[in-house]
Amino acid sequence: MSSQSKSEKVKIWLKEYLKEFGEYSGTLEELSGLTGASPYLIKKVLKELEEEGFLKSETKRGKGLLIKLLSSEEEPKQAQLEEGKMEEEKEVQKDEVKKKEKKKSLQDTVLTSLLGKDVTVFLISGTRLEGKLLDFDNFTLAMTAPKGKSLVYKHAVATILFDVD
Repeated sequence: MSSQSKSEKVKIWLKEYLKEFGEYSGTLEELSGLTGASPYLIKKVLKELEEEGFLKSETKRGKGLLIKLLSSEEEPKQAQLEEGKMEEEKEVQKDEVKKKEKKKSLQDTVLTSLLGKDVTVFLISGTRLEGKLLDFDNFTLAMTAPKGKSLVYKHAVATILFDVD
């Protein structure tokens, strides 16, 4: 009985093939036929070998699959490039978080603190609305009212009164 899994056998076959020929160009189905494995297993093995930095695969619509062996010189370069990209992405994410923290307006801060509390809203028409603030977004306030729930457009609001806790 064989001690290697089908996945390991396909990995070994691909590694030997690429070491001998340097690249593979063809369809996934053709590669599946050559290795005797399912296309799903081939995709899985390709992904694993790509993560290991052994090869680079590209799918080209209508033209099949192109798999290239990364030379020993390219492997460290590839790893360095990926590390650099990851570092850049982390920096971008940190900057975005800082921007979001800085962009929180006074209006959003106050409305967030009022969620679930009783408020009185005066509209520019002079109408007075009383109820609990349920939610808000950039353009509206959702409130409970004596006759049900209301959606109030912010551009119609003149004043919001609330008790300070």
